[in-house]
Parts: sequence; C-alpha cells; structure tokens
Amino acid sequence: MPEHYDVIIRGGTVYDGSGAAGVAADLGVRGDRIATVGAIAEDATAGEVVDASGLAVTPGFIDVHAHDDTLVLVEPDVTGKVMQGVTTVINGNCGAGVVPAKFSRRFGEVDGSKIPEWETYGGYLDAIAQQPPSQNVATLVGFGTMRAGALGGGKIERPATADEIAQMQSWLREALQAGAVGMSTGLIYEPDRYSTTDEIVEVAKPLAEYGALYASHVRGEGATLLDAHAEAMEIGRRAGVRVQISHHKASGRANWGRIRDSIAQIEEARARGEDVTCDQYPYTAGSTRLFALVQNGRVGDSGADAIPGSDILLAMVPQHTEWEGKSVADLADEWDVPDEQAAQRIIDEGGSGTIVVQFAMDEADVRTILAHPTTMIGTDGLGFGSRPHPRHYGSYPRILGKYVREEGVITLEDAIWKMTGFPATKFDLPGRGFIREGAIADLVVFNPDTVTEVSTYEDPRRTPIGMPWVFVNGEAIVRLGQHTHRRAGRPVRRGVDA
Repeated sequence: MPEHYDVIIRGGTVYDGSGAAGVAADLGVRGDRIATVGAIAEDATAGEVVDASGLAVTPGFIDVHAHDDTLVLVEPDVTGKVMQGVTTVINGNCGAGVVPAKFSRRFGEVDGSKIPEWETYGGYLDAIAQQPPSQNVATLVGFGTMRAGALGGGKIERPATADEIAQMQSWLREALQAGAVGMSTGLIYEPDRYSTTDEIVEVAKPLAEYGALYASHVRGEGATLLDAHAEAMEIGRRAGVRVQISHHKASGRANWGRIRDSIAQIEEARARGEDVTCDQYPYTAGSTRLFALVQNGRVGDSGADAIPGSDILLAMVPQHTEWEGKSVADLADEWDVPDEQAAQRIIDEGGSGTIVVQFAMDEADVRTILAHPTTMIGTDGLGFGSRPHPRHYGSYPRILGKYVREEGVITLEDAIWKMTGFPATKFDLPGRGFIREGAIADLVVFNPDTVTEVSTYEDPRRTPIGMPWVFVNGEAIVRLGQHTHRRAGRPVRRGVDA
C-alpha cells in the first residue's frame, strides 16, 4: 500500500540548518513533524504536494530579535514576518517585556481591545495558544518592564532597592518556569538606563538556574561601544549565563570601523570560554523611538554619535500621521528651527510613541558583521505606522538576494545556519531550526536565483518575491506566494520540543 503524507515536498535542494551544503532530497510531513528526509516513492500520496525543483528547502527562519509581543495578537497574520520566511519570533527584546502588563507597550501603540489580559508570562504564552497567530512565539523577559513595575512608576532615576530587585527576580523566575528563553535589557531606554551593572547582575542571577541567556541592547553603540560590550560580557560572566549582544553595530559616522574592535572583544571572550554571540539586521539604518535619540543627545550635527535631522525619517507619529514619511529636517525647515528643537516639538505634539528610521551605519561594517561566525539574524522589526523600517518585511530575502547571491559576502549554507540552526541552538529551541526526521515541520521553500527584497524606505510594506512556500507546524501559511491566513503558530517554551 502506498505511503501517505500530509505534505510531500519533492525535488528540492535541502539545506538542513547545520551549515552543511545542500543535498537533493524529498521531504515528507505528517502532522506537525518531518517524517521522511530522502527519496519518497513516486506512488506515495499526500494532501499537498509541492514541486520544489530548482528551489531551496530550509528550516523556518527564527527571528531572534523581534518586537511583535502585541502585534501577534492584534495582527495575527504577521504578514511582514511570515512572507519573508520567519516561522518563529523571539519577542521581549531591548528590555521591553509583557509583565507587568501595564508597562508592556513601549515600542508601538496598538488596539488594546484585541489584546487579552494576562498577569504572568505563563498567561501571555497561554494567550498566544488561545489566539494563535500565523507564526510561533517565544519570549524574553524584559528587564525594563519589570523595573518600571518594581519601582512603581515613581522616581526611576535611581538604583533599585533590595526589595525591588527581589520583586524583579520573582517575576523572572515565574517567566523562566513558564518557558521564557532569557532576559533582555535596553540600556539606552527608560527605565533600564538608570540601572547599575550590579543591579542587572543581581536580577539576572536566576537565569543560571534555568540555563537561560542574557540579551542586551547595550548601553552605547557609538563612542562608548567597547565599554558597553564589556559591560554586557561582565554581566554574563558574573551571573554565570550566556550572552547575546543585540543588533551589533557601530552607530554614528565618527564610529564607523569600530566594529573591528568590538568583534575582537567577542573573540577574546569566547577564547576565555564565555558563550558570547550577537545578532544583526542587514541595513545601514536603524529604527527606534525618537524620544530615545533626543534623550541620548543623538539628534543634530555635533557629537560623535550625532545623526543629522535629514537622516531621521518619521515612521510612526501617533498624533500626527500626516508627518509620517517626512524627515526631522523637513519639519525643522518648515518651522525654521534647528533639528534638535524640531525633534522635541515632534515628540511634544506627535506623542512619545513616535518611531523613526535613522541612517547611522556603514555598509562595510554591515558586511563585516554579517560574515563573522558569531552573528545570527534578527529583524528588530517595528511593524507600526505607515512607514516602518523595511527590515520588518525584507531582512531575510535581503540577505539571501543581496549578500549571498549578488555579493557573495556569505555562502547560502552559512546564511541558512545563521537564520535557523544557530539561533535554535543558542536560544534552546529543540525540534526547530533543523531539517531532520522527527523535527517540527517549520519549513521555507524559496528560489535562490530570484529571492529578492522589494520593501523600501519609501514603500516598506511590500512582501518579497521568490519565496513561494512557508510551513508552520506542518501547515502551509504561504502557498504559491499567497498568505493562507492559517493560524498555525504556537507558544514556544525554552527546552521544550513541542
């Protein structure tokens, strides 16, 4: 009797996520698992048969630096991510977590009526299970959100007390027991920026008990880059935990090239036996809250970390959507004021949730970081407003098209490792990140000869070409380049193969 599968993917070149070269193989999927890797008999039957001739078949991409904590609940198609092959996001980055819930919306304003209530990280993951999106969701614990809750929304420009540290540790332990993958900080943001190294170490100590990691948007990515990296490594060393440096970069023209020194720091730490890695989005522009740039003195033409107003584009302005797409310099010229004053006025009138795209990195640095073996891939996408950074829609096809096919900065098999097996291993996501029999069927089928990012800064909400199939837990979420609107995503818990 012929074998039967739910899905057969025939004739593709399989890149298994380990960094190995691709091999010709068929895949057979039953339920949410890969049942067969190899030749499948011609008379085998399936509910869905994919002709992958000439196409690459890979594990689903794992976005290790996501900010979709609430977006997955209010926009469950998560089109920007799924259509570029992301099957799992790791939320809670840059210190912005979901507990306490009242402090959980730092990186964008959303329709709260669509968000269920939760009190704990276990409750958040349960909400994902009850209102599943089209992709899987893992989470980090946001140090800044906990700190805001522990300090009671009062004066935050001080170190936390022993009782407040104990409260944060309590929240962290609950989250780790529920399956959170680690804790994050965003040390340029409030209230994280007022914490001391000692405070972070104390709060982070429960991570070691659970084998979870510490991820950090470090305290400076410009003139103080090396000191900031050294602090992240010190925290990991003293707390006894692995370290992930978020969106590795050197920001500000005066600091271009300094990543050679920051890479050397990482290599020295690893030579000492410390598990230090990083992630990257493949663009020369970043995106953050305008308030953070102003607070850190980064808007203007003077200073090592300064960004001219002409290089700061407004992505989301809650109270003045008509400003979206303009630069700070555009409004400064209109109002006849310096860039710094215009930025402050935009915050005052447009809302503290204003998000910008800022051009501050060097293309040569981007290539150097991407090629380094300690770098994995994250979008750092902020999918809010009319003009979000194109990374929310195009990070993975940009690497596969521009940096693999066109420029040869890395090989295809290395790119797949950085997007799949590497993050699955670092963040302890068993069953994901690799193609092997018995693994979870999170899969991407794309054309390595045509895959291309088409999202731009002017028109960012455009999905890529050359990526016709995406499967999440065995279900087709993208079929022949079209979103199926299936809700196959699940909460993903650290160390749990499910």
